[in-house]
Amino acid sequence: MGDSTERPGREASQRPSSSPLRPLLPGSWRRVASLVRPGRGIPLHVSGPSQPGKGRAPWRLALLLFLAITAVAVAQYSTGAGLVAVAWLAVGPLLASLVLSPRLTAVLAAWAVLLGIGLIVPGRPDRLLSHLVVLVLLTAFAVANSALRTAAQRRLSQVRAVARVAQSALLREVPATVAAGRMASRYISAAAEARVGGDVLEVVTEGGHPRWLIGDTRGKGLPAVRLASVAMTSFRDACSQPGLSLPEIARVVDRSVARAAGDEDFVTALFAEFDPRGWLELVICGHPTPLRLTADGDLQALTPAAYATPLGLHPDIRPSTFTVGVGDRLVFYTDGLLEARDRAGRYFRLDDCAETLRQPDLETAADELLSRLLAHTGRALDDDVALLLFEATSASAGPRDEPPAAAPAHGMVPGLPLAVAGRLS
Repeated sequence: MGDSTERPGREASQRPSSSPLRPLLPGSWRRVASLVRPGRGIPLHVSGPSQPGKGRAPWRLALLLFLAITAVAVAQYSTGAGLVAVAWLAVGPLLASLVLSPRLTAVLAAWAVLLGIGLIVPGRPDRLLSHLVVLVLLTAFAVANSALRTAAQRRLSQVRAVARVAQSALLREVPATVAAGRMASRYISAAAEARVGGDVLEVVTEGGHPRWLIGDTRGKGLPAVRLASVAMTSFRDACSQPGLSLPEIARVVDRSVARAAGDEDFVTALFAEFDPRGWLELVICGHPTPLRLTADGDLQALTPAAYATPLGLHPDIRPSTFTVGVGDRLVFYTDGLLEARDRAGRYFRLDDCAETLRQPDLETAADELLSRLLAHTGRALDDDVALLLFEATSASAGPRDEPPAAAPAHGMVPGLPLAVAGRLS
């Protein structure tokens, strides 16, 4: 790769430190859905309340309850055990009201009432009215409960649909290919009902030099989502302005975040710009450092010369430049990945995932990395996780080991160990 050199008008570059390294939603009412549209955009892991199944399952359950009600009535009629079991015929419709449609619940309720009348009439007609009223009231309640539950689920589905549209507008698709590179991205929200959380992930490909922003807002919930949207929108707008360098873009985003943030709010952020000639410029504001998996298999931390404070806290922005060769893979992530723990309190270790990141297909590497993360945490996350993988596929014509403009060589800056560099922010 050669030593990093100083580019005109930019801060001195550093060669990343290398070290030999040798590989990622819970309970009965929550589940982990499969990746949505793998290989396109930002597939999301979704968790949420279980929904009633569709297709044959409701009919099978209805038939089972129908047979159970009939069996109770037949047993009651055969043994003549008295009137106590008549009201118990309403248990079937009451159970159906929890999972079945109002129509199926009404059918079961009517059948239970008919059987109840058949049991009461030959038994003690003088007590027909009181027991029949109890049975009718219970079955009517079952039908009403089913109707109310179905209406509530329909409203919830509509709200979720609107939320998905709004969240899709906030978190745009990440392209699978950019200038001289390929990308794969994953985003997992720790909130059970959300697809987007407080993490930031945005890629802008205009101009031949792809730029991206990955970050993490302080806090959780809607305030964090709002601050994340401010950062991403400001980044898109700044990238659309011609002539702005990456540090200038970072300053624009910082001013926007500072205006929108509260007294104790901030955004850790990493800005990146890839030059197809083989250079990667980074601006790191309180965010974990990215990793580089070289073509020969070494996993290295891209350690900058200095760290800046997060956005919103008036960071002293200084860019760093690194060399990137054809076949190198870059790993960008939020601290939700580094801080994920297993039941024993052990942190998830990225430096154990080199083999996973070497998968020939970039999408497969992203999927397996998340699978290992979820396996480590027991499929439960306490924080949002954003992941972006970038692979350099080609370089433009020209000298590979020299920057775009000749400059005197700069001495190498020793990097930090991977486990330490990832937690400095």
